Amino acid sequence: MIDLTHIEQTIAEPELIDFGASLSPFLGGPSQRLDRLGTRHAISVQMPTMSVEREGRLWIVRLIRAKQEDCFVEFQQPGFKIGIPGNSITVSAAVDGGRVLSVTGGRPGYSVREGQALTLTSRGRRFFYLASARSVFSASGQTQIELAVPLREEATIGDSVDLRKPVMAGRIMEDGWKWSIDTARNVGLSFRIEEIA
Repeated sequence: MIDLTHIEQTIAEPELIDFGASLSPFLGGPSQRLDRLGTRHAISVQMPTMSVEREGRLWIVRLIRAKQEDCFVEFQQPGFKIGIPGNSITVSAAVDGGRVLSVTGGRPGYSVREGQALTLTSRGRRFFYLASARSVFSASGQTQIELAVPLREEATIGDSVDLRKPVMAGRIMEDGWKWSIDTARNVGLSFRIEEIA
């Protein structure tokens, strides 16, 4: 898996990929929401213009590899002060599905804020989520984090939860991937990563 966390992001466009649907009856009546498991995220990233030699050349080959080998990129939260959530936050109770993640190892009194990003790492795979409500770590370092979308895979005791530097992991999904080089020998790079897990 290719580490793209050092990429400078001039523009980042996160998006929700929703597998649910709204059902509207054709003869009137109330609409219904049908939720399906698998709702996930994607992010489009625009990098700053850079010189082809040397920096551009290196990022081009890393992005080509990321298309084939999968990758992860930092999810930036501009203006948001993350603080010190704790050094080793882990899942404290196994859960399969649902929107609540029980965790331990947090700094007592630390507040996970609504909309704060986190990454759950389970069996070597990274899953990106947003907290949907505020929660505070107890004196024993435990809390329950409500998630904006349901868990996509079982979370087991000991799985890592990263609030300090959340990442979005997945694959560059475009069928082809291209870049442009101008007459000044500068290159502009952009890509879109979609979670695959």
